[in-house]
Amino acid sequence: MITKTHFGEVSGKPVEKYTIENQNQTRLSVLTYAEIVQEFSVIDNNERVNLVLSSDRIEGFSENTYNINRVIGRAAGRITKGTWTQDGVTHHVPTNDGENTLHSGPEGVGNQFFVVKSVDEDKNQLQLTYTALESVDGFPGDLDITVTYTLTENDTVDVTFTGHQTKQAGVFNPTVHMYFNLANPGITDLIDHDLFINSDQHLAVNAEKCPTGELVDNAGTPFDLKRHHDLGEILPELKKTTVEQGFDDVFKVPANQDAVAAKVTDRVSGRHVAIHSDRNGVVAFTESQIGNDVKYLNLGESKPWMAVALEAQTLPDSENHPELGDVSIAADETQEYHIQYVYGK
Repeated sequence: MITKTHFGEVSGKPVEKYTIENQNQTRLSVLTYAEIVQEFSVIDNNERVNLVLSSDRIEGFSENTYNINRVIGRAAGRITKGTWTQDGVTHHVPTNDGENTLHSGPEGVGNQFFVVKSVDEDKNQLQLTYTALESVDGFPGDLDITVTYTLTENDTVDVTFTGHQTKQAGVFNPTVHMYFNLANPGITDLIDHDLFINSDQHLAVNAEKCPTGELVDNAGTPFDLKRHHDLGEILPELKKTTVEQGFDDVFKVPANQDAVAAKVTDRVSGRHVAIHSDRNGVVAFTESQIGNDVKYLNLGESKPWMAVALEAQTLPDSENHPELGDVSIAADETQEYHIQYVYGK
């Protein structure tokens, strides 16, 4: 079943919410603004539990600066100085993070309206599209982006990104900036959560959080989430030992859709979500330095460690460090990427 409701306005434009519900009463709600995942909820012990940080009003997303549950593109992560060279051509794109470009700059996909392309109730599937124009976001060429959401009957959310590039070569490295807190309603931190990331190395970054191209071994450090998962132990340690006071880091993972790239678990309830991806990176962000200025959230007043964002993507700034991956897309080329969020208990 798929339903449509009005969900407020952004810049005078109406925002619509499409909700998919399967036979288990699991729900996935997606907004036409930034393709925000407003709800990924399940029925557990006769209670509806939203697994993602959310808001019941559009201002909870549009007026906050943490990209909560938005689709990000054309390129997720930071591009150093907003500059790279591709096929012998040096590109300069708008910056929005000091001298650097974060999540594709001020006119990236995460700030745009999508158009619903199709609604398929038989497949529990929703397709939305947006065309990123060089004249709008400053990135090379034009890119037709289609994002397909499918909610399966076994409570898996399948996300497929399809990009078709025209005019000249460009880049395509999309993700969903999804924030998870799987605890019972009213629990507003991650202390009882485990976080597994299938990673042996993470990216070294400079003072501006831009990758240097180097990889750092995780073993023997709080970054070894492959072997040590208890955020109740790890986050207090990071608060004392890191500037970020938590995770704001990029982990290298196997580019294998069949493998688990990351998994977040609430130890109290047993609820868990495993993330599968066909790309080689996962960003983990525990919003550790967030203040109480993020408004209208379903978990109340914002505070550190309220949720963890897990962003599956190709390792960022590979535009400048090709050893980290390849996000190039040729003119007239079509590419497709996949992320799965598999719920279980």
